[in-house]
Amino acid sequence: MRRSISVLLTTLFLSATILPAAAQAQTTPTSFNPYAANQPSGNQLKPFNLAYLAYQGYLKDQNIPSNGALMSAIASGTITAQDIIQAAVKANRLPEQALSDRGYRHNLENQLQEFTAD
Repeated sequence: MRRSISVLLTTLFLSATILPAAAQAQTTPTSFNPYAANQPSGNQLKPFNLAYLAYQGYLKDQNIPSNGALMSAIASGTITAQDIIQAAVKANRLPEQALSDRGYRHNLENQLQEFTAD
């Protein structure tokens, strides 16, 4: 339990410093984000950043819950890494190629497991 709290506090601190810039850089007032569509795989959101964008509620419009509800959904299997990737693509935060990137999905799965680790 102490480890979980320590990991959560550390990640929240890191996300507080990283996410505002990532979220601001990824938003656009139009429904199509050419930055996301043309972005090379090396510049796309890292799985770490995507997991915490979801945790912070940036994918709520795509029916991805946030905070504790996200952790519960991951633990129960109702939300998967693929669901989050699909939501991010739909929200123009990832390029469509991420849908078929197994390595990206695997790394995101590992990151999401940290949410439910004791």
